[in-house]
Amino acid sequence: MLKSQSKKAVLIELDFLRALGILAVLFIHGTSSAVASTDPNSSLFLVFVFINTLSKFAVPLFILISGISLFYNYYDYPLNKKSIRTFYKKRFLKILSPFIIFSFVYYTVVILSRYEWSSFGQFISHFFTWDFLIKLIIGKTYTHLYFVFVIIQFYLVFPFVLYLLQKNPRLIKWIVAGGLIIQWIYLLYAKEIGIPYVKSGFFAYIFYFFIGAYLGINYNHVQQFWNLKHRKLLGNMLFWTAFVLSGAVNIVYFVFEAQGKELFSQLFWVELKNELYITSACFMMLSLALWIKRLHWERLKNILVQLSYASFGIYLIHPLLLKLYRMTNVGGNSLTYGAWITGGFLFALLGSWIIVLLAGKWKGHWILFGPIPKRRF
Repeated sequence: MLKSQSKKAVLIELDFLRALGILAVLFIHGTSSAVASTDPNSSLFLVFVFINTLSKFAVPLFILISGISLFYNYYDYPLNKKSIRTFYKKRFLKILSPFIIFSFVYYTVVILSRYEWSSFGQFISHFFTWDFLIKLIIGKTYTHLYFVFVIIQFYLVFPFVLYLLQKNPRLIKWIVAGGLIIQWIYLLYAKEIGIPYVKSGFFAYIFYFFIGAYLGINYNHVQQFWNLKHRKLLGNMLFWTAFVLSGAVNIVYFVFEAQGKELFSQLFWVELKNELYITSACFMMLSLALWIKRLHWERLKNILVQLSYASFGIYLIHPLLLKLYRMTNVGGNSLTYGAWITGGFLFALLGSWIIVLLAGKWKGHWILFGPIPKRRF
């Protein structure tokens, strides 16, 4: 049976990573309306862009976490038809029901916001169209659901990648480079061959998944390598340098674009700036998670673990709370507007977290939010 190895140590740093990832998601979505509506020449715009742009590692970080978790837990186990069937059943039961339910919920929100209500028949007819069916399948009924569709794709290909690496262990040292090449070819040429939703394809994130795969398979060896003081110092210096420089380039690029200027327009350079920033940011977050693990701040650790447990449910529901919050009008100066944006972030985070925690007391909570692990910290 394909099951996780019970004797393996629990990687609590992955819980910390998920918590950091969901906070980054909330930073992106919490500032998105401000970035779109604020004067690009104002200092307040720069603040919002700073927060929004530097949080763009969120989805790749979750992909990397999935790669680490899957390959760390399952690499040592043989595959057969029964184990693959068990894997698919276990994984898709966790994710498909919430994905489908929230796809209907968000499409309902879109319909009600775009069209005037005339009759129930007219309303329900929107769900019997090719447009809805296609958007349902690829996670496009609302902007954030594409991530779930991407994760589903990785679950589909995981047993095949695992089988290939188990049969050919020599390929393991090449998977990161291979992922980088595949991802770049896809991103540079996907539109040319007619792929409409480029970032909804798992190839757009396969580099991060394969980084996670390599780390998951070799986790203990990587930890031993990283724990040497001079290597950790050198590594952090390299990651911090890449993080700061590429982050600055991304911020300047976004500001210039918003002001109608052009820093560079070639797709190669656009993707390169994204790649450098996201990769360095993911490693910085992993380094931060390992640092938190070494701390003796048990209260902070417990909060982050609980946030991690609720992260999938928070991801699913927080846009509804943001939409509700933004129905209120705000006026006044920059300080007032900034406080209102901050309030939206806190309302979405704490409100959705409370909803998921309360739902966790219900036996069938997995239908809406997937399984919420029992407290183990």
